[in-house]
Amino acid sequence: MGASAKPLRPNSRQSSSSSQQPVPSYAYEQFHRDKQLRHMAFTSLCRWLLTVALAVSIYGVIWSYSAKEAMPASKKKEFNTLIIGLSIGLSLNLASSLKGDVAELRWWLLSLHGCTPREADLILQSEHLSRLIMLGWTSRRSIVRSIVAVFMAFNLASQLALALLGITYNVNPADKFTVTTPGIVEIPDMSDIQTKSALAQNTSRNLNESQEVNARRYTANTFGIVSIALSEGNITTFPKPGKIFNPDDPSVFWDDEKQTYAYVFYESSPENAVYYTNVASNRTISLHAKCDSWHVIKGGDGLSANITVQYDDGQREEWGLPSVNGPDQTMYFNDPAIQSGDTWGQVDVFEASKTDPWAYRCNITIDPVLNAVIKGHEVGANVTRYAAPAIALQGYGSSVYGLTNDTKLYQWQSYPAESRFGFPANGSADLMGNIVARYAIGAIAVTAQRNPNIQARGMVPQKGITLEVTNWTYLHLILGLTVGMQLLIAVVSILIANRVQSERS
Repeated sequence: MGASAKPLRPNSRQSSSSSQQPVPSYAYEQFHRDKQLRHMAFTSLCRWLLTVALAVSIYGVIWSYSAKEAMPASKKKEFNTLIIGLSIGLSLNLASSLKGDVAELRWWLLSLHGCTPREADLILQSEHLSRLIMLGWTSRRSIVRSIVAVFMAFNLASQLALALLGITYNVNPADKFTVTTPGIVEIPDMSDIQTKSALAQNTSRNLNESQEVNARRYTANTFGIVSIALSEGNITTFPKPGKIFNPDDPSVFWDDEKQTYAYVFYESSPENAVYYTNVASNRTISLHAKCDSWHVIKGGDGLSANITVQYDDGQREEWGLPSVNGPDQTMYFNDPAIQSGDTWGQVDVFEASKTDPWAYRCNITIDPVLNAVIKGHEVGANVTRYAAPAIALQGYGSSVYGLTNDTKLYQWQSYPAESRFGFPANGSADLMGNIVARYAIGAIAVTAQRNPNIQARGMVPQKGITLEVTNWTYLHLILGLTVGMQLLIAVVSILIANRVQSERS
């Protein structure tokens, strides 16, 4: 017989103990609006500050590179690398910021009524750009489409703005300044005035000492006349080292405070160099003229062989003139035997006039070359001796009754009152000093331009580039609007997203 099965009874002790176990309870975390607001604001602020930092970095790079007058060609790659890297970083941060703003707004969109399951699914994934586009295409609600349109427009505008940064600047070959490196350069040979360019062909060959002296005098005077074609500038426009030579730029410079004229020497690339140009060096030469002026009380019309000059102390002296040229002209004369030195010269001046004649005595002093470090940088005595009184030098007689090749005779030149160097100073010693000094510095400048070159140690010009910002306003607008629009959208998104709880309660 089989045993009969009995129903199992629960153990009374076990049952009673089980019934006494505590029932788990559930508590809901309370919503803190202020905490949520602070969290969203802090996150958005961090993203915005990163955008500001990247935008400022882009602006700083462009500003710093554009402030340089010239850069090595290799700097172009460095600049492009920095700009591309910063632009990519800014673009990614803008995309991340928009993604965060959409993520905050999706809960507010879900709180609105009339949301289909498909639309709700797209809203939850709207932080992805493709899903955001599908949401705008799928939804029939204008508020959803408007928000999608705003975010898409800002996304496209920000990326387009960064792409347009490139139209605000250009990287061009340097045409005003260039960079230099130490090396062998060609500089003008300033040891002597080369007379070949001023004399007839073959005339300068086999000259005796007397003929060479007169040739230098004639050449110095000729170079001074030629210098009329050189532009003059104020000392404030003095070219800095590395300035590329431009014949239209000023060549001689007047310092009104010091009453001096100055000239800057140029250096050029050697003949076999791949890149050739002529740039300003740091070597300059300056000179000044100090004049005294006195009234002419007799023979001032220029029609007499002698004039009477009355000095400031009342004494009178008779000056003999080398030529009778009549009124409305200015005559300069120099005695080489007693009025010339290696770095100075003295010139007597007669300003003929029927109404207001004057006499002057001017001392011209030429300073040593500034920043000359080798002998080849210096200007020789055969240049400075003849450049100082160049306005009065003649060299060869203008007629059979004038000078011969005798170097001991008086030198003189006359200029009509209408000319640059015959313009009447009317007793102004400073103006006459300016005229005489301008002639002397012009003679030195043309000598430097006409003399042959020699090779010496210097700063070799290299091929350079410049960064030109074509429109600073566009650059400011692009970066400013990018930063400003991100801040505006972030603030609006935070304020709207923070209303979700109140609208549902």
